[in-house]
Amino acid sequence: MLFRKDGDGVIAIGQPSHSWLAGQFVRAWGNDGFARPSPYEEVCLGAELHDIGWLSWETAPTLNRETGMPHDFRELGPAVHAPLWTEGVERARVFGLYPALLVSLHADTIYSSYFDFGKASLEDARLVRDFLEDQHAFQRAALESLGADPRLATEVAPEAVERNRRLVAATDRMSLEVCWGIGENGPVIPDVPTAAAERTSLTIRARDGDPSVLTVDPWPFAADRVEAGCEGRRLREGHSDETRLRIALRDAERVGIRTVLLPR
Repeated sequence: MLFRKDGDGVIAIGQPSHSWLAGQFVRAWGNDGFARPSPYEEVCLGAELHDIGWLSWETAPTLNRETGMPHDFRELGPAVHAPLWTEGVERARVFGLYPALLVSLHADTIYSSYFDFGKASLEDARLVRDFLEDQHAFQRAALESLGADPRLATEVAPEAVERNRRLVAATDRMSLEVCWGIGENGPVIPDVPTAAAERTSLTIRARDGDPSVLTVDPWPFAADRVEAGCEGRRLREGHSDETRLRIALRDAERVGIRTVLLPR
């Protein structure tokens, strides 16, 4: 779960809803400078499903007793999120092997980029290493199986897989920033794949201070205007009891998170 400030409270946005937003960005992606996703449906679905492993946690979130709110996803350790990532890959496999491969690769990217083995406990480091070992075996088997499909054989070439892995990672980060709320001095999204098999960075800023109208530079989308959104729930106060928190979250006011993306 992630949060956007909302007066004295927060808007709580579930991980699967945020990944839905990322998938909408992927569906709109592609122009002369940024390659259209390929295989299109599989990559779009992989982006939409990249946090599907969090479904079970999101339906019964745990309480952060210091804040009175559900735990932010960044507050949870490998004992929680490594099994959730494993579950996510298995759930994605029900949809298709290529989307599941992208979910697995995205988990690999997250741990490679953000997990500090040097500062982690021995148990946490073991959990992550075991998870990655299992995922690398799955990835090898998936690539072999997909490579036997004439329609997908070129899509499992190393450069194609790497492009799609980076695209899911970039749109994941874009979606997170949109959900958190972007100001005039917005974030820079690094490592974004281009049509020339290179990488660039995207700068996102709020137009006239409006976090629902954003400019993106350089522009990676096919159309000259992209509208996308997801949903959150408004939590006006914290709770000291986990059961009461879950009830409050279930009954909370729905909030639509809408954004319009425009060229700079």
